[in-house]
Amino acid sequence: MAANNHILDVAIIGSGAAAFTAAIYAARENLTVTTYEREAIGGLTAIISKIENYPGFTGTGADLMQKMRAQAEAFGATTEYGECTAIKKLKNHFELTIDDLPILAKTVIVATGSERRKLGIPGEDLSGISYCATCDGPLVAGQNVIVVGGGNSAVQESFFLLKYAKSVRLVNRSPLKCTDILKKRLAKEPRITVTTDAVPQEFVAKNGKVSGLKCLLKKTNTTKTFPADSVFVFIGMVPATSFLPPKILTADGFIETKSDFSTAISGLFAAGDCRAGNIKQTIAAAGEGASAAVAAGKYLEHLSE
Repeated sequence: MAANNHILDVAIIGSGAAAFTAAIYAARENLTVTTYEREAIGGLTAIISKIENYPGFTGTGADLMQKMRAQAEAFGATTEYGECTAIKKLKNHFELTIDDLPILAKTVIVATGSERRKLGIPGEDLSGISYCATCDGPLVAGQNVIVVGGGNSAVQESFFLLKYAKSVRLVNRSPLKCTDILKKRLAKEPRITVTTDAVPQEFVAKNGKVSGLKCLLKKTNTTKTFPADSVFVFIGMVPATSFLPPKILTADGFIETKSDFSTAISGLFAAGDCRAGNIKQTIAAAGEGASAAVAAGKYLEHLSE
């Protein structure tokens, strides 16, 4: 990727539903728009195996994201790979650092979404540890696996993994926090074993691959290693906002916005899962992306006056 010699009207950081919807709305207004993505196009939506609650669409998340990208690019938006590590506000525009190159833009919409939260214990880089059942479920055929987490997502992913795995042990540091309906389903599923009040301490390895999870059992204050061929971690999400100025972030790292999705930095907007108050749904992210783009357009009109 080469540095832009001109100033973009709108730079969008991210490539999920919020980002591409913002790109569609901004590009339709004949604004120059580029989205920047550091990893896989489509964000977390792209790994959903089946979407049934997005109005007018049923299919895979990857297919939905491809359609959104194509629509944005049909209106003139461009998509580039590159990681944004800094955003600096100048007099009447921004300087973004994308892969160590300076990119200039009059407005910025941050739509970076969220990332899987990690345990932060030794051995987390071992082979056989995953954060996506949809992505890696087929790889655990016939295996005994551990799922770490106690919320709705962890339990739902445990049931999904039973399509492939021989058995699932659900491990959580406290009592389960999932809905009563899911608890009743768990009670009826013999292939899922639930172990609560077990605090993960370390991933155990054999020949460079995970072979178990060592936990502190809070009730007895003893440690026990639960064997596993693979481990899946589902303990929540963290916003991908570490590159942003702290002044626009909440204590837990989400972006504070006003009703028009603008931030405390004039010309900087946010939409989607990275924004405080977002409900973490694709349809909500798309709506926020549209609103942020409209607000950015109004900002540009005043900027040119």
